[in-house]
Amino acid sequence: MHNVFMGVCTFVATGLNFDVERYLKNSPFKAVSVFRQGEVPTKDNPELQPRPDSGFVVVVNEERSSSLPSQQIEASLIFLCKHEKDLERLKGFGVDVMLLNFGVDAEFPQRSEYLPPDLIARLARFRMGLMFSVIQSPQG
Repeated sequence: MHNVFMGVCTFVATGLNFDVERYLKNSPFKAVSVFRQGEVPTKDNPELQPRPDSGFVVVVNEERSSSLPSQQIEASLIFLCKHEKDLERLKGFGVDVMLLNFGVDAEFPQRSEYLPPDLIARLARFRMGLMFSVIQSPQG
């Protein structure tokens, strides 16, 4: 049996003209990662292309499981409800893209997962995308 580190859900906000520092100064979000236009990320960037955008990442929930349990989806709904005004405000700071990113294990596409209409409706309300990132489980 291997340790599974899936189920981490993050919120990502980016924009070509996003003043990330100005926004985060008075923001309720605690960013775990901040990136700026022009920086050169080293991960997954073999040609060392500079970032075209600025943005930040916030952890929504660190539920660790191999699927998207109802607790993970519930945490996302709570996040979207709690930060309704902040999500609306982000557009005024130059955010072009907002999304929820669910980390899933490599077998995720071979299983079915249900996304409730409440989650889909809230994502649509904020014109927010949904992403599933495959994460490899450490063996051991």
